[in-house]
Amino acid sequence: MQPCYRVIGIEASPYAVKVRAVFRYRRLPHIWVARMPQFFAETAEVRPLIMPVVQYPDGEYRTDSTPVILDLERRHPESRSVIPPDAGDAVLSALIEDMADEWLVKSLFHYRFDRPVDQQSGAIWVMDDSYPGIDSATLQARTDAFIERQVARKPLVGCTPENAHLFEAFFRELLAAMEGFVATDRFLFGSRPSLADFGLFGQLHTLSADPTSAAIVRTEAPRTLHWVRRLHDCSGVEGEWRAPSDAPPAILRQLLNLAGRYYLPFLSANAAAWRNGDAMVEAVVDGHPYRQPVFRYQMQCYDTLLRQYNALAADTRRCIDPVLHEAGCLRYLA
Repeated sequence: MQPCYRVIGIEASPYAVKVRAVFRYRRLPHIWVARMPQFFAETAEVRPLIMPVVQYPDGEYRTDSTPVILDLERRHPESRSVIPPDAGDAVLSALIEDMADEWLVKSLFHYRFDRPVDQQSGAIWVMDDSYPGIDSATLQARTDAFIERQVARKPLVGCTPENAHLFEAFFRELLAAMEGFVATDRFLFGSRPSLADFGLFGQLHTLSADPTSAAIVRTEAPRTLHWVRRLHDCSGVEGEWRAPSDAPPAILRQLLNLAGRYYLPFLSANAAAWRNGDAMVEAVVDGHPYRQPVFRYQMQCYDTLLRQYNALAADTRRCIDPVLHEAGCLRYLA
């Protein structure tokens, strides 16, 4: 019997469902464990305690979706990788996945905690996932406390009234790109899913459930909604990677364009602010001023992207640099 992993999370977490979808696609033995009170003590000492928590067959606990997925690649290199074998495509996939995890999530946070109807819907989902079976009064009390904490965090992640239009515009542009793509294709780097596909899936899974953002998805991107539903379980998908010699499809150019206009300007400014010891990030994002407190984790994300790009062989860079330059990304990476 193969060793079995335990994926401990909640359905309301974009990162938990992302990791679970990767386990399913890769056909790695695992069980899904809803993080209910009986498991709180088990994971109380895990740091950082973020969703999901993955218990390895040897008993070790790990967190943070992307490092877990990359570690699974090292441990199970023979089993349906989600990393494109071409080094250039692997960098493009990593950039798109990082944009989903660190920028699209701002759209998610904005929509989930902006209006009372979304606050209640999202918070009850989280609390009911975590504490199933509690009475309605207790559920509502915990929901209200959760909303209060999350609303207080909004300025820390940049979700202010001044920045709201950027998160909404980015979300709608991404949906428009995805809707055109899923009409003719299934995955970003061929006929099999990549890390980038699963990164987008996790955030869109949650955005497709919260009332305001879900209404936008249903109205403006109904086929993307079906794509999200299919990504939950790709264990039956058999496919091939795209040929690197082929011209990058339109969807890759569109997603990289979004990265060049929205995500990388923020990421670069955040790293510069951290190095300078500044408390606030001051950036120009898609031609508009953007301001939020400095985030150390996103500085680390930028460093990782820079290392991945700068580790590429010269001939690989020559292949992808024109695409990155056209999208406005290259100046932030080279």
